[in-house]
Amino acid sequence: MKLLKLALEGYGRFGERVEFEFDTGLNCIMGVNESGKSTLLAALMDALYTLPSTTAQATRERIHWGHPQGWRLELELELRGQHVRIAKFHPVDEPRKRAEFTLQVGTESLAGDAARTRWEQLWRIPQEVYLATACIRQRELTQIANRNLKSLQQQLRESAVNADLNRILNMIQQERRRVRSHIETQRSRAQEIAARLQSARNAQQQRQSLRERLHQIEAEIADLQPQVEQDEQILQRWRTLQAQQDRLEQLRREADANQRHLEQLEQLERRVCEIETELETQFAKLSVLPNDFKEQIDAAYMRYQDAVRRLHALTVQEQARRVEQQRERGRNQARWGFAALGGALIVASLPLGAVSAWLGAVALVLGLVGIGVALLWRGPAVGRPESEPLATPIQQEVQALWQRLSSLLQEAGYALEVHPQNGAPGEYGAETTARLQYAIQQFSERWNALQARRSELERTRHQIDALQAVQEPKTLRERQRELAVQIVGLQEQIQRDPLAREELSVESLVRLEATVARKRQRLSELQAEQLRCEGALQQLSDGEPADALELEHSRAQQRLTQLESRLRLLETVEQLLTETNTRYLSELSPRLKPRIESHLPTLTLGRYTQASLDENLSLRVHHPERDEMMPVEDGQPAWSAGVLDQLFFACRLGLADALADDVRLPLLLDDPFVHFDAERYRAALELLTRVAQQTQVILFTCRALPEGAWGRVLRL
Repeated sequence: MKLLKLALEGYGRFGERVEFEFDTGLNCIMGVNESGKSTLLAALMDALYTLPSTTAQATRERIHWGHPQGWRLELELELRGQHVRIAKFHPVDEPRKRAEFTLQVGTESLAGDAARTRWEQLWRIPQEVYLATACIRQRELTQIANRNLKSLQQQLRESAVNADLNRILNMIQQERRRVRSHIETQRSRAQEIAARLQSARNAQQQRQSLRERLHQIEAEIADLQPQVEQDEQILQRWRTLQAQQDRLEQLRREADANQRHLEQLEQLERRVCEIETELETQFAKLSVLPNDFKEQIDAAYMRYQDAVRRLHALTVQEQARRVEQQRERGRNQARWGFAALGGALIVASLPLGAVSAWLGAVALVLGLVGIGVALLWRGPAVGRPESEPLATPIQQEVQALWQRLSSLLQEAGYALEVHPQNGAPGEYGAETTARLQYAIQQFSERWNALQARRSELERTRHQIDALQAVQEPKTLRERQRELAVQIVGLQEQIQRDPLAREELSVESLVRLEATVARKRQRLSELQAEQLRCEGALQQLSDGEPADALELEHSRAQQRLTQLESRLRLLETVEQLLTETNTRYLSELSPRLKPRIESHLPTLTLGRYTQASLDENLSLRVHHPERDEMMPVEDGQPAWSAGVLDQLFFACRLGLADALADDVRLPLLLDDPFVHFDAERYRAALELLTRVAQQTQVILFTCRALPEGAWGRVLRL
């Protein structure tokens, strides 16, 4: 297979349309960083593998910034002797609807899903296989570890018999799943037929037992039906009699209630008459008084008591002042006595001093003490008597209030004595006050009794109005007459009923009702069971014949046996193919080893020449200084970064050569020689020149090519 021409438009950094033609041998595409080398490699891979209708973010990011339509790729190649042209268009928006995929194989032109299907049939190379073998990028060169080589075992394109083994295994697995699904379906169908057959056999036995049970039920119903009807007639008559008795009791209760209503109304009316008579006879004088008469008496009495208290306080104050005046007069007389005694002692001190100086001094001192006491002894000042002008108006007020109370009580029918005119309490003052209090108390009791009678009269009238509002007495008496007629009629009907004369006990009737309920329930159960049996017989009569089901079950078992045999055959074929593939892959190591060893001396300038691969395809190279086979792994101190790139590059070239069959994939190399020195860089280019004689090589590099002929050179 060879790539001939690639055209790009709106892809990555290539906004305008640009075309690249490739030689069948070595192609060197040179350019500085960000000149478009990686973009060109990505375009080749998208042209081979990417669907233009995808909505992946990475695919959309490859659209040239600001391009109005989207990216477009056209790739021409030679595949198995045929000229193939691929054209893909990924739009800016709605890629699922507007994407384009066209394929031209010779004279055949296809588009859409047909082109995609035809291209997959022609290409048949998984992208993982291409990326793991013939597409070598610098950032992936050192990632060829044990797991990557082992994963190629599941991604080999073709087997030793020149057939797509993975596709065959997938088809076998799909067929195996389909046959297993048919087996499950057929097994379920066989179980269903077996269940139907068993059901048909059981139906024959059930049909006979149902017929026998129906005869028993019909005979029991024929015996039970007349008994239930006779007992129900008795119960119906008893219920009618009970309803009449209940109705009679209800009418009697209504009549009693109406009678109590009438009697209560008459009693209330009599009580109204009694209260009105009592008010007219016993409370005649009080009834004519105003409603606030008692408040007037209470107010006058309170003012009278207040005036009496004030008058009493003034009297007590006057008595205290008189006592104080008497005390003042006594103190003045004593002062004058002390003054006279002091003067006499002073006068007597002169002759006593002549007799005895000590006696004269004592008399003089005592005289001075007496005069000092007379001068210093003072009492509280006594005011002038003012009670006389204050007591007079209070006495007048007391007399006026007494007269007011006397007149009010006389209006109420109570007489009092006249209050003393001089204002001083008389001989019978306390008794008069007690009579006043007694008269007021009697008046209050009579007045409260009057108000109580009035309130009772008002309540009674309200009760009468309420009873009359419930039902008028006239209508109530008419209803009483109707009830009496109905009661008499019901009593006559009950007396004429034979059950009433037989005087059946309630317990016997309750037992009869329970017996009827049990018989009725039993009858209902028998009728329901009869319906179930008849329905079951109808369903059983429409059942499938057992002979036909036995034949169908035999055929289903035969089909199930055939499917199980086919499943075992598919499992055996899959196992054989898997084992064959495993044996084929086990032979990959001896084929890969000489190819790697053939490239190692050239790439390493003869320093490393021996390599080995174990069953797990783990690469080991002989180290001349240590004289041992060492694993080629990143992080080993024995290998530098440049040597690792050279060893892995030799491994990838050998792997691509070992897996190549009728189709040799073009080698796509993206700067794999970054860590190569100048001599090994020239040696690697010379190796690629020899490889390009059998396989197309496209090298993307930013390093300058040494002098020499290096195939077709394109500069970006």
